[in-house]
Amino acid sequence: MKIIFRIAGIILSTLLFNLNCLSNGSFPALSGPYLGQDPPGMTPEIFAPGIVSTEKNEINAVFSPDGNEFFYSVRDDIYKIMQMKRIDNKWTEPAVFVHSGNFSEADPFISPDGSMLFFVSKRPVEGFGPPHDIWICNKTGDGWSEPYDPGPPLNSDDNEIYPSVTSDMTVYFNSNRDGGFGKRDIYRSEYVDGNFTEPQNLGGKISTEYNEGDVFISPDESYLIFVSGDRPDSFGSGDIYICYREDDGSWTDPVNLGNEINTEHYDFCPIVSPDGKYFFYSSNGDVYWVNAEFLDQFKQ
Repeated sequence: MKIIFRIAGIILSTLLFNLNCLSNGSFPALSGPYLGQDPPGMTPEIFAPGIVSTEKNEINAVFSPDGNEFFYSVRDDIYKIMQMKRIDNKWTEPAVFVHSGNFSEADPFISPDGSMLFFVSKRPVEGFGPPHDIWICNKTGDGWSEPYDPGPPLNSDDNEIYPSVTSDMTVYFNSNRDGGFGKRDIYRSEYVDGNFTEPQNLGGKISTEYNEGDVFISPDESYLIFVSGDRPDSFGSGDIYICYREDDGSWTDPVNLGNEINTEHYDFCPIVSPDGKYFFYSSNGDVYWVNAEFLDQFKQ
């Protein structure tokens, strides 16, 4: 029943948006935080229907710490990273990010201090990668620098996907590199003196024989949200879980976020907004958001 309401909401919102655009012949005026969208409550809602969530396949939802840039990914023939900017409190129309569009690219993430943009790309690099590597752009006075691949040990000859970064630039990501416990595992790499250290598999309760990926780590590393497929308590092909860091550095048992979030579809791309107010995720080709206080019920 929940899926029927979601689909009906998508259709209605998209129709209303398209009618509005046809009537004035231009991109709608969007002002204020979060693309001017009405904030959600404790029930997930489609984010920016007809603008971000459309008839195409959209994933990711990444705001800069200052709230003036928004990135997401959309699939045409390949995945491309899209960007919107807030200029004089007005949001620009979505456009392909200047450093994207020629190769399959997705999973943007901005470091908590706003200085680095991480994403994954299939662009070729001599000596290592692809399939997918993690790439980085540095913030400049007028935008973002040319992307660079930090190379090994962060990247390998296998896939590195969905980077998430803490306040001290420690990177969490998932990979199918050799030595894992399942199809894909979650890894952690510290940033020391300008270099990434050898990634460590989280193991234990998180990296298991199941398929783990799409990890979001809170800036202070106090909690972790990730996607896993085929676990016994799964509602579908991929569910979103949360766990919390203990005083000794271990993690609590992962808890399924339940059927308000997880469906029979693949539910993935979890991220909490930089201000901690909203939880975003992707499902069935659209981006959803919900008040992040929803997550408090799972604290252990």
